[in-house]
Amino acid sequence: MAITQMTALEAVNLILKNMGEAPVNSLSGALPLEASQAYDTLQEISKAVQTEGWYFNTEYRNLTPDHTKTIYLPSNVLSVKTVGASKPVKVTARGNRLFNITPFANTYAFEGPVSVQMILGLEFEELPASARTYIALRAARVSQVRDVGDEMNLNEDTSDENRALAMLHAEQLAAEPLTLREAEIVNDVTSRLPMNSLRLI
Repeated sequence: MAITQMTALEAVNLILKNMGEAPVNSLSGALPLEASQAYDTLQEISKAVQTEGWYFNTEYRNLTPDHTKTIYLPSNVLSVKTVGASKPVKVTARGNRLFNITPFANTYAFEGPVSVQMILGLEFEELPASARTYIALRAARVSQVRDVGDEMNLNEDTSDENRALAMLHAEQLAAEPLTLREAEIVNDVTSRLPMNSLRLI
């Protein structure tokens, strides 16, 4: 049998197993209280982990204002900052709009495109396997401590969680140089070069 990535259902059932509760067959419809709480904790931990910013949920874009000079952001933006030539302009997300927080220049209006780095919140099943595993294990531990207060297996659970986090960090370190080089440095440098000077290596 092929080994597949962990689903949200499997993650919830892992949490329930750690709590000594029965598994569920689906996350749709009305859920038992314990399953509903487990799912809420999974979502909470997923958001907390993703907010830190990782190679898999970091995107670099040039955002263009509309006819009202407003720049609208994706609904799943967790944080945003300017990069490249736009770096002197300080921004933040306010609702679904980009806001200029540069001192004495506070406004929603932008005169031209803005280069930004965005941290996006992804659905659990859009995450790489390492992130799913870490989030599920962390959520299981948090749920166990909150709702059961069982300290007996805490050290073992923490060890599994730490190993999963180490694997996630290893992937981040492997991807980060490429991400930075392609998305920020190369983009910034090549944007200043004439088109006929660019060659494939």
